[in-house]
Amino acid sequence: MRARIVWIVLLTTVVLLGLGCKTTIIDPATQSRATYRMGKLTVEEPKDLHAVYAAAEKAMSDLGLKVVQRTKDELQAEVVARDAQDKKVLVRLLSITKDTTRVMVDVSPVEKAQRIYQAIHDNLGL
Repeated sequence: MRARIVWIVLLTTVVLLGLGCKTTIIDPATQSRATYRMGKLTVEEPKDLHAVYAAAEKAMSDLGLKVVQRTKDELQAEVVARDAQDKKVLVRLLSITKDTTRVMVDVSPVEKAQRIYQAIHDNLGL
């Protein structure tokens, strides 16, 4: 019985530690740093919210994702799309300063999030 309790505690600890894992991705060409944690890729772009929002919408259509919802004001924006398997793809934008916008791509796996972010970045023309 005691061994069973030890195993349960050990497995629970491993699962909880795994939930907090994050991956940092650095692009050598642009020196931009992105963090992927809990299914969300987060990166800051040195552009204003309106430019990043337009780039995000174009990236979605370029990748063949169907945009189902758009919301935007002067401080934040959100683009919700569906992929070919009808999985939700969420891009949230937050204006940090006049010329800096935080981009959060909420989709799994990390490779898919990177591809969407790269399309947004390419449409910004940086």
